[in-house]
Amino acid sequence: MALQRVRWVPTGSAREDRVLDYAAHELSRYVRRLTSAQWEVKPIRSAASVEGTAYLFLCHQLPLPPDQPLTPAPWDDGFLIWTQDGGLFIAGRNPRSVLFGVYAFLEQQGVRYLRPGDDGEFVPEIEALRLPRAPIVEQATYRHRGVCIEGAPSIAHALGMIDWCAKKRMNTVFLQFLSSRYFYNRWYERPYNPQFADQPVSEEEALAYDDQVIDAMQRRGLILHRVGHGWTSAAFGMPRSGWVVADEPVPEEYQRWLAEVDGERALFRGIPINTELCYSHRSAFDAFVETIVHYCEDHPELDVVHVWLSDATNNKCECADCRKLTISDWYAKIINTLSEELRRRAPEARFVFLCYFELLWAPEEVAIDDKAGSKGEDGNAILMFAPIARCYGHALADPACDDREEWPRPALNEYAASGHNAFYVQRLAEWRQAFAGDSFDFDYHLMWANWDQLTDTHIAWLLHADLQDLKALGLHGLVSCQAFRAFYPSGLAMTTLAEALWDPDVPWDGMRQRYLDAAFGKHSAFADEYLRTLESFLDTGDPQWRATPFSNLDAHQLTACADFLATALSEIALRRESTAERARDRSLDLLAYHAQFLQFFVQAHRARLAGQWPEAERALDAAADFLRDTEPTYSTFIDTQLALRAVDEARRVE
Repeated sequence: MALQRVRWVPTGSAREDRVLDYAAHELSRYVRRLTSAQWEVKPIRSAASVEGTAYLFLCHQLPLPPDQPLTPAPWDDGFLIWTQDGGLFIAGRNPRSVLFGVYAFLEQQGVRYLRPGDDGEFVPEIEALRLPRAPIVEQATYRHRGVCIEGAPSIAHALGMIDWCAKKRMNTVFLQFLSSRYFYNRWYERPYNPQFADQPVSEEEALAYDDQVIDAMQRRGLILHRVGHGWTSAAFGMPRSGWVVADEPVPEEYQRWLAEVDGERALFRGIPINTELCYSHRSAFDAFVETIVHYCEDHPELDVVHVWLSDATNNKCECADCRKLTISDWYAKIINTLSEELRRRAPEARFVFLCYFELLWAPEEVAIDDKAGSKGEDGNAILMFAPIARCYGHALADPACDDREEWPRPALNEYAASGHNAFYVQRLAEWRQAFAGDSFDFDYHLMWANWDQLTDTHIAWLLHADLQDLKALGLHGLVSCQAFRAFYPSGLAMTTLAEALWDPDVPWDGMRQRYLDAAFGKHSAFADEYLRTLESFLDTGDPQWRATPFSNLDAHQLTACADFLATALSEIALRRESTAERARDRSLDLLAYHAQFLQFFVQAHRARLAGQWPEAERALDAAADFLRDTEPTYSTFIDTQLALRAVDEARRVE
């Protein structure tokens, strides 16, 4: 008997039941797209009549098959799919995992989630569902698997990313600052592309947009992270959601709270969130902690609050009392005090502390309290390692990326650090001695490097390599600080991020090929050759992949690249004529868009080699205009504001 209905087992929690109901409706919706069958969805208390029914439930609610251990866990994901007595069963460690199990079952039917949007999914038409002959059990390798809002997203872009993350089993989304207004306004105001500018978003409107994003996350059971930078300025009465210059003075009653730098207590370069506090001043210290605890009390929807200091270097307090401890030791004091206060007043909340800039060096004198999780047990503190200036040519754990320098803790306000990865790995090892608890990597693969490298394929490989090593480095996952629109030119990097966070043991070649087959279908071999050949032209020979693409090519090589791009564009046009599937047509379209964009760069470099500098500038102007003029068509996949970086970099080549 064919499956005819889907039933889900309530938990008694409205928040959890909402996710299970959504999972059931998603299963029914996609089955209709696959087979045209219409499945009725209802909650049910027990699996009384199994035949013809798909059941969704938490792993402790109904019996599981023998020898298939799956235990409840709010933070860790896993699911089990099996058939029995003519029914289908999908169980999860938590409601979110049940939804992940639904999407995994749909992938077994041939569904592929390539990008956000209607043309980002491939859903085949099939006669009947393929049910598993043996139980399928999967558990995520890493606990923390997510993205952090950056770039220039609209509310539609943000909601699209939430949907895609759940379908690819990413469990975390981080909304920076007290609201996401700073990022939304990059899109709505569009200073980089004024022809499409709209009205700016107010703080109230941004918070309403955030509420939509959070609602979409809660519908899917995703883990919500918030804030980060901004607590220092919020403590002295100047809350800000972004790196904005203040147009008013610091309130007089808080002047003493500011860090003393060069004999002055003032906003650091006029930016509130880049201004540090005088942590030896008890009122400032207490206000910093109280501001965070009060926020957690007021926001029960929050799962994890990020507690970062200011976002600048060489701005730490130089007063006599603050000099008695390093900034990392002052931070450890904050961690201990905050951990205790949250346990008492907001016991469900967890918080993240940040290893970044001067905080890359671990505390020397102040030990982090056991109850925060320093000994490895799950406390309410989570260590976040942020190697912002690392190399994206080598894997993080690659020993070849080492400048052989010592890099001791810098003197107060004399920050200097290496750009080589061995430096960051050593700093992380020191922090893991001080704090052995929960942790994750906060990394920037898809923030700048992919745009600067003019391809996402090298970064895709690097992500896979990094995610194979994180557990050995003592990290329990990765939250990617990145544009929400980074599905260009291939989308391989985004899929690698999601899939390798779930299971980094899948070999790279297999993961790459599986994605190309899904994205391009019968054209996958062509796409593979195009991307590989293009990467060979873009690789400048710089082991850190920091040199400007094409800057190393001679006239003969640039001509070869120009011919390759022209031929590829003709070939893509022919292939699109024979492609009926929208998702795969869009994949080819993005390759063509990429090739067109690169033609301007090749033209500019050829003109420079010929000494035709005005012509080179005109080619780069045309490249920027191309991105701006086509933004409405491609905004789901490409963050134009960040993609323009490559044009700016090319202008600096001498």
